[in-house]
Amino acid sequence: MTSPSAGSASQELIAAVREAVEGTPYVVEERPYGFDLTIDIADAQWYTLIRRNGLQRVFTHEVRLQEGSKRLSITDVSQSVRWDAGGGVSGPPSLHVEKSFQRGRVYQYSAQKELGVDAETGQLGTPVDYTFRSGEGRALVREAAKRAGWSEKMGGEQLGAVIVAGSVVVIGVLVGLFFLIRALLG
Repeated sequence: MTSPSAGSASQELIAAVREAVEGTPYVVEERPYGFDLTIDIADAQWYTLIRRNGLQRVFTHEVRLQEGSKRLSITDVSQSVRWDAGGGVSGPPSLHVEKSFQRGRVYQYSAQKELGVDAETGQLGTPVDYTFRSGEGRALVREAAKRAGWSEKMGGEQLGAVIVAGSVVVIGVLVGLFFLIRALLG
């Protein structure tokens, strides 16, 4: 694998992706393996009726580049953290934190709209108001790559998942055949 700074084809692709995401909430960050395309889906803090809440959702497409062959792989990384603090009307103060993480090929659609009071200004508003489709970022990278003459290959996480799924199917078929033969032969 070649560092993106080492080759002009990688730099051209990164520039093309930066141009494609201009004016969108996506950010391109160069990495030793290629680049990350990241979007902050939600980053908000607000007060509900009796609690202070926080939500952070970040989705990243890790794009690994192979300069010589002009091939790339895209790995999705979805992370979210949600927390709330406060007390109920008749209960003691509480703190709740929840974190989730997914990696590989993540197919995700989400939409959320919440009304609350801004933690800093005290103004009523919709601190969380978004619609997100995980395929949008992949499509931006794929379109720029296609125009620049790059092709996509399956990433390690996706290849591993295909191998595991194939193994499960083969084992299932073999077990089924075993029991079928056993039933037929008595």
